[in-house]
Amino acid sequence: MSTSSRKVLRILLPVILIIVCILIALVIVGSAPQPEKKEEIIKAPLISTYEVSLSDQPLLMSSYGVVRPKHQTSIVAQVSGEIVELSSVFASGGKVEKGTVLAKIDPSDYKAALIEAQANLQRAKAALQEEEARGIVAKEEWRGATSKLPPALGLRKPQLAREQANLRSAQASLARAERNLARTNIVAPYNALINSRNIDLGQFASTGSTLGVLSSIDTAEVRLPISSTDYSYLTDTQSGMVSLTRDEGNNGISWNGKIIRDEGVIDENSRMIYIVAEVSKPYQQSPSLKFGTFVNAAIKSKVHNNIAVIPSHLYQEGYVTMVTDARQLHKQPVTLLKRDKKHVYILDGLSNGDLLLDSKIENLYEGMKVRVSGDKEPTSDKDTGVVELAAGDK
Repeated sequence: MSTSSRKVLRILLPVILIIVCILIALVIVGSAPQPEKKEEIIKAPLISTYEVSLSDQPLLMSSYGVVRPKHQTSIVAQVSGEIVELSSVFASGGKVEKGTVLAKIDPSDYKAALIEAQANLQRAKAALQEEEARGIVAKEEWRGATSKLPPALGLRKPQLAREQANLRSAQASLARAERNLARTNIVAPYNALINSRNIDLGQFASTGSTLGVLSSIDTAEVRLPISSTDYSYLTDTQSGMVSLTRDEGNNGISWNGKIIRDEGVIDENSRMIYIVAEVSKPYQQSPSLKFGTFVNAAIKSKVHNNIAVIPSHLYQEGYVTMVTDARQLHKQPVTLLKRDKKHVYILDGLSNGDLLLDSKIENLYEGMKVRVSGDKEPTSDKDTGVVELAAGDK
């Protein structure tokens, strides 16, 4: 073997050995037993559900307003004079019954005027009787003197009419004097709360001056703004019921009222319609409903048949996520009737007993397998991917 052949052999021999070793390794790896492949099983998430129940019920429309008295009156002096008496209840915050004398104006001059009017009336009556007698005498005298018809002046008829007019004037003066004397007593026109008193003992009250302001406690009113859409749900604005509530700490206080009318116009600024609710005897409620209280209102509409009322967070713009009998998720289209802050009113698309998804699930998709409380065996999902459940998040 030549020298060049030996050199080539020394170079190729290591390469050949490496190739042989690689082939042997491949044969060994290929003949080794393969591990058994197992199918990856992803557990279906356990979810909470909401069961649908259809019923006939009214809608609840939200509004708000401030409680005001139905009647509020400024008490005005109808006669002038010194204030000689004041009732102890005639003070801001006092409550009085109808007919209670709140204050008294000095009646001396008005008593004297009444006596004078009574005397004038008696004089007018006497003068009329005297004139009637003179008329009778004149008639007899005329009859004996001539057979002609006597003139009215001859029978003293104008004088009789004058005395009759004087009598009516005296009667009117007496009635005026009696009214003025009665007006010296400042009387509550209804069961009232005293808002303010503007006079004090010893002050002079002139005719037309304001003595105080009263609010009726027999009836309270609340103006409630609602949208045109909500207004269309009301069948009669004179028979609807409303629940008024006020938040106080962790507890809410409520009162019942009645819709008595709407104001008949749309507000130019807010584009809302105002309806008026009435509460009877607000200060006799338990607790009392004070004037000036800001209240939230829930107004009942006409009754709708076979509607589903569900929590508002279960509704997603035209559909809800339903849990089928096969424990799969399905996006169910529904017809929305109305939506408020807490509830959604569904007119069509749901049936009694339907289960709706009430848990938050990441990567939700149509047909996704789920488990609900009470299922015996977990349901497997052979699809690839990872399903995450935000436990307790609804």
